[in-house]
Amino acid sequence: MLTIEELKKAWEANREAVQDHKTYDHKSLENIVKSRTKKHMKKSMHYFWGAFFLQILVYALLSHVIIKYGKDIQTLLLGVGGVLLFLPFTIILMKKFKRMATIKMENHNSGRSIYQYVSQQHSLLQSFYAFKKRYEIVLVPLATAIGVFLTFKLFVPGGVAENPTGALITFVISMISMLVSIRLENKKSFEEPLHELNDLLKEFE
Repeated sequence: MLTIEELKKAWEANREAVQDHKTYDHKSLENIVKSRTKKHMKKSMHYFWGAFFLQILVYALLSHVIIKYGKDIQTLLLGVGGVLLFLPFTIILMKKFKRMATIKMENHNSGRSIYQYVSQQHSLLQSFYAFKKRYEIVLVPLATAIGVFLTFKLFVPGGVAENPTGALITFVISMISMLVSIRLENKKSFEEPLHELNDLLKEFE
């Protein structure tokens, strides 16, 4: 398959050719760019579905806790607090990825329309990644603390108050596991696709 650079050279060399031939060259270039962009974005879309499923699971578990143990005011507040903590992340996740999934290339034969298509995908992904990194500074420790506290309160006799060492160890191990997992996730689902999309954009310069 021809590379983008080869198609661009062929396109420029045949600019004075008949319109049908120009359209064919542009269409080939468009198809290649779309294919490469989708390939790079595929990793991020896998993250979206995984994150979406995980958040549904979190909401389901917290709702179960609220309904079953909500008579205890402390448990109720922590359950509701957990839901409210995840809600902004879910809203931004849905908003950004919906836009990425529905972006269409402008319907006119120009390299500029193809460049804008890739640039929009890159900008949206970069925007969500920046938000994700900032929000997780708050989300991860608070969500972990709520999870540990509720687990000890509901399933360990005496709760955190009577098992501070166990709760602290559980919190630290959970935090380390989360941070390692998030770092690997960021590299695979965001940093690599963003780098690849950036390289694709540079081919148009």
